[in-house]
Amino acid sequence: MVIRPAETSDTEKIAATHKASIETICSNFYNSQSIAGWVEILSPAIYEDAIENKVMILAEENEEILGIGILDLAEGEIGAIYIHPKAKGKGYGRKLLLELESIALKNNVTQLALCSTMNALGFYQHHGYIGTDKTFHELPNGIKLECIKMSKNLKKQNESA
Repeated sequence: MVIRPAETSDTEKIAATHKASIETICSNFYNSQSIAGWVEILSPAIYEDAIENKVMILAEENEEILGIGILDLAEGEIGAIYIHPKAKGKGYGRKLLLELESIALKNNVTQLALCSTMNALGFYQHHGYIGTDKTFHELPNGIKLECIKMSKNLKKQNESA
């Protein structure tokens, strides 16, 4: 597996991985209307902003994108980590998260926040993120997804290691 920066030429493959992740991994936690509305907004063009203005990395194996991660350094926020269903449980999410945390620290960001989908809550808790509040993430089409606001102090974690 290779972790590498996303490029605009990757957007179609990114969209396909993102869609597969939502439709399969998230479907046990959100109703079919929410899932349909969520994937409806996915198109290759929506990833261009993340590629150009944020940190977007990919987990790739044999030229297949099996995971995506997005970090907004200015906001100190992980915007997304999605794993293709066939890569679930194989360490791709962990490697993407650790790489995003490392990039944050290299850029003097010592606290990260995120809004975890309900299906990813255990994953983030396992990696030291602490839930603060339930909230709803509103998609551009008005669909509201229940999420948990979470945060982690990277400096403390790094110093105690």
